Amino acid sequence: MNTNIYAITDSHQESRNLSRLLSGIYSLEKSSKNPFLILDAGDLFKGIYDKDLSVNAYLKIKELIPQSQIFITIGNNDFGFKKADFEYLKSTIEKFAKAGINVVCANIIDNSTQKSVDWVDRYKIITINNQRILITGFCLNNSCANKFKCTLVEIKQSLKELINKIKEPYDKLIILNHHWYSDSKNLYDYAKENNIKPDLIIGGHEHSKIEPDYENNIFYPYSFARSLYKIEMGSEINSVEEISVENFDFVPDFEIPIIEYEQKTKLKEPIAKRVLNLPKKYSEACPLGTFISDCMKKAGNTDIAFHSTGFSMYPLRLEESDIITKYDIQRVMCAASTIEKIEITSLQLKKVFENTAKNRMLKDRGNARFLQCSQNIKITGHGDYTSGEYTILQIEIDGEKLLDKNQNPINPERKFTCTIDPYIGSGEQGFAVLKDIPKTKILQEGKEIPINELFENSLIEVSKHLETPRTYPSFQYIDT
Repeated sequence: MNTNIYAITDSHQESRNLSRLLSGIYSLEKSSKNPFLILDAGDLFKGIYDKDLSVNAYLKIKELIPQSQIFITIGNNDFGFKKADFEYLKSTIEKFAKAGINVVCANIIDNSTQKSVDWVDRYKIITINNQRILITGFCLNNSCANKFKCTLVEIKQSLKELINKIKEPYDKLIILNHHWYSDSKNLYDYAKENNIKPDLIIGGHEHSKIEPDYENNIFYPYSFARSLYKIEMGSEINSVEEISVENFDFVPDFEIPIIEYEQKTKLKEPIAKRVLNLPKKYSEACPLGTFISDCMKKAGNTDIAFHSTGFSMYPLRLEESDIITKYDIQRVMCAASTIEKIEITSLQLKKVFENTAKNRMLKDRGNARFLQCSQNIKITGHGDYTSGEYTILQIEIDGEKLLDKNQNPINPERKFTCTIDPYIGSGEQGFAVLKDIPKTKILQEGKEIPINELFENSLIEVSKHLETPRTYPSFQYIDT
């Protein structure tokens, strides 16, 4: 007998979308008595709607269709940034367990014991439709886990150790891997080399659209719960269909809490006219990223500005609406980190942009190190697809070339003032060169400036003065 599998990832508290996808699953399965799987590859949290709405949506579908077997892995954002976020994650896992919903992650180590944490299962084996299926999950390493005395250890070795320790028989292996597609492909290849056969990998963490890998059965649903995969698995994967959230109708049990929340918070009420087209590209220079950096540069009164590409999550396109709502702004950026100022030399800048370009050859898959820069920055580089290496050839600021023909700084100690976000400023994402540079918080009327408020206020100000809508220009990143 075939088993229906529904795969979702990176809903990021887009609870309207998640609830609509679960409505679709309910409509497809409510008349059947057969058990089926719902798989979620992580990052349930960090977003706009209240966390409880996403949690309750999963509890509701389990209540309405008890034969649903739900497995969720932990994403890097699920740990949160504060202790309260981390405690919420652990209490959610406990709440889910009581309801019969499984959370699995096999590579989290407790730093004090150097053993697997005791608050999440490494794996589960279930019998469903006459097959025993082993389901496990993994998450890429991140600094948030370290704050809470946890380490996310290397995934490939964790998989090998896990499989070698399991003595129970099973027929199928399903992996929920919250990591880039390239990592999932490497994990699949490594598993085969070690006589481990993953039958299905559901991936997460990618916010760009990832094409299905039918050859290796690796599938990445569209992030922010914009789609799900419906998969039929028997002795093999028999059919795979990606279904957009737009194709599902809401079921009242899932829709009513969403409408009540939107009305209570006035989430969809207008804030400003939409006069700028701000597309986002995760690992490319883009209008959205440049607009944010330009706003930071202006607020800090600095020569340049740049920030982590991860601070913005969604584009703000002209064609979507004539007005901007609170929802639109929070969908772009929910981070409340306050901006800061540094002085940086040409030599340090070169190191910054070398780190930015470190994964440039993987730009179609996402580059976590990528920076969005102010409009007056131009970077030229060259990559080799065979070796995967990338070289910065030239950096220009306001037309001034900083590197000579050998790619060395013309004046290594030439200094620029720069506005940055505190995440990269603390050395995260490989930006170690920024960690020890002295920093000054930027103040406005004696108060620090949260980056999300700066973004919102800047959009409101632009809407008052720009009569003709246009696409905002981006800084230049040229691949030769």
